[in-house]
Amino acid sequence: MGVFFLNKVKIIQLLAVLIILFYIFPTKKINAPKEEFKIVIPNDSAVNLGDEYVADSDDKDDLKYILLWTSARNAPLAYIGEGQKGFVDRKCPYTNCFVTGNKNHLKDITKFDVIAFAGPDVIRMYEDKLPVKRSPHQNYAFASIESSDNYPVCSNRFDGYFNWTWTFKLDSDVRWGYMVIRDHNNNVVGPNKEMHWIKQGDMDPVSDEFKERLKSKSKAAAWYVSSCRSRSKREQFVKELQKELKQFNLTVDVYGKCGTLQCSRAKEAECFDLIKEKYYFYLSFENSFSEDYVTEKLLNAVWNNAVPIVYGAANYSRYICLLENCCFVRLLLTGRQ
Repeated sequence: MGVFFLNKVKIIQLLAVLIILFYIFPTKKINAPKEEFKIVIPNDSAVNLGDEYVADSDDKDDLKYILLWTSARNAPLAYIGEGQKGFVDRKCPYTNCFVTGNKNHLKDITKFDVIAFAGPDVIRMYEDKLPVKRSPHQNYAFASIESSDNYPVCSNRFDGYFNWTWTFKLDSDVRWGYMVIRDHNNNVVGPNKEMHWIKQGDMDPVSDEFKERLKSKSKAAAWYVSSCRSRSKREQFVKELQKELKQFNLTVDVYGKCGTLQCSRAKEAECFDLIKEKYYFYLSFENSFSEDYVTEKLLNAVWNNAVPIVYGAANYSRYICLLENCCFVRLLLTGRQ
């Protein structure tokens, strides 16, 4: 995928939107859902990789064995756990899956039902490090939470190699995402390719208490960033945006090693409180362009009462409401190199 750049006309258009929203945000009547949809991060983002665990069951002979071919330290494989523990702890409807990183556990790798590979690891493997034998009943799973722009699968040796995918893509066989969207009954309803957000007329006004909290805000935008060079060239866009905002005595406050302000990861809660208390907007800029690649950067804004300004290749209507009053800004990207 090519790199996108904003021409000056688009920068000025975006600037106009920012200025308008900057001044109307504190006073405009904002509508909010009646708790119909909630965006949450899965609460099992870390699983203890302890000793192998086998559940008490009469179905031990019916176990499905999963071999982690690559390191279990890398996500999303790190979240499975060893043995059956991960499935039991999560109260999964099926617990007859047994996970191990020990290639000799069954004495023969062709006896495993599934062999899982972490994408960033397997694409760099020499061919002699891949399984030598493969039985017809086996399913090979490609697992990755990384952008395919940063970790592309370019070798034709992987054409038709994997049976299943486990990634952030919405059309993966198994999906791993940074967030889920639940309805008022706590059912997972998204993200999905087709989202049915509640209608604007069914929304209630934001509470006076929430509006009162917004009154403490006084600054335009913040950006927390640790990687100063990215394939999306987001840092170049911010540099140009700063020049334009300066004409209006506004700025994007950049925190981290790429900016002039500091906020330690050790004080993450305090850092995000700054967004909640001071900033109208937050730059939810992805480091690369990949379809459906939306990370916690979007939630950094949503959870801290800031309007997200998004920069990525995803269709964001699958992740957040795009109604007129949903307070959401998407950059219009033009030109390709």
